[in-house]
Amino acid sequence: MTMLFEDVYIDASPAHVWNVIADLGGVVNYHPSVTASYYTSEAHTGTGASRVCEFGGEFTIEETAVEWEEGESYTLSIAFVDGPKPPIDDIQGMLTVRPEKGGTRVGMRMTYKPRLGPVGALMDRVMIRPRYEKMLPTIMVGLKHYIEQGEPVDGRLLKQLQQAVA
Repeated sequence: MTMLFEDVYIDASPAHVWNVIADLGGVVNYHPSVTASYYTSEAHTGTGASRVCEFGGEFTIEETAVEWEEGESYTLSIAFVDGPKPPIDDIQGMLTVRPEKGGTRVGMRMTYKPRLGPVGALMDRVMIRPRYEKMLPTIMVGLKHYIEQGEPVDGRLLKQLQQAVA
């Protein structure tokens, strides 16, 4: 099992941060690689709520909430529905919110199991894991900017933000 983790401090109340991340259909506002997102379930919150995320025609995923602790955390099961599928199974993403120094600490954890035995483990180490290790921080930078500045983040804006930090 591969597990990745990233966190960020956001200068906003936990309730405000939760409202943003609990709006599953709004991920397009802060995930710079998502070009469209929408609900695929009648329920918009709680266990069973689901969304589709499109990644600019490259691939599409569907995420379904498998755990939901209102105001604190949720876990999404991730399934590739269109485009190339990496050789991994049991993909999950978890977001957590906790108060910290007048603001909020948001954590993101991603887990998955490589397939294909030793070949899959090698592919994970060389290709898959490095891609996700780059993706998680970009999501967190996008979330922080969107919440603190109120400006949706796309790939162009993300590059500007990354250059300003570097």
